[in-house]
Amino acid sequence: MAAVVIVLGAAGCGTGDVGTGASALPPSPRPKGTGPLTKEVVRTDLDTSAADAGAPASVPEYAGMNEDAEPGSLRSCGIGFKGFGTETTTVDVARYDAIVRELRERDWQPAQEPEKRKDKSGAIYDAHELLKQRGWTMVAEYMDQGDGVITLMAYDDACMKKIHANAGPVG
Repeated sequence: MAAVVIVLGAAGCGTGDVGTGASALPPSPRPKGTGPLTKEVVRTDLDTSAADAGAPASVPEYAGMNEDAEPGSLRSCGIGFKGFGTETTTVDVARYDAIVRELRERDWQPAQEPEKRKDKSGAIYDAHELLKQRGWTMVAEYMDQGDGVITLMAYDDACMKKIHANAGPVG
């Protein structure tokens, strides 16, 4: 007679550390190409891509600007990130390129050729790229203003279609 043992494990089930003061663990990495992307997953992609590239965190006001959006509005469809360079953390085109590489590692795919604009000396002062993944469109942009700024705006394509917004994140 053979015995069959089934072991089931489910992360996040049961009482665990609830109420013990333990900090919540970050969301576990999701398998590539499976399941719908939720706003929480996209928010995590934006924040962790920037952090892994060594960029400054998003300005809280910008990161949270869509949280209070009225349902059915254009803002309710999007998630934003804006990181400004500081004296201690450089935001330049190299940092921007690192963020885009990190996003690609999270399965965000280029939807068109990246664009970089140069001044007369050949220095890049503006760069942007359109990325897509499982029903979301994102614009990644770098601008050489002050100490530099990187902006990431992601929009849920189905939400945009539902509110009849023909214009996406790139117009």
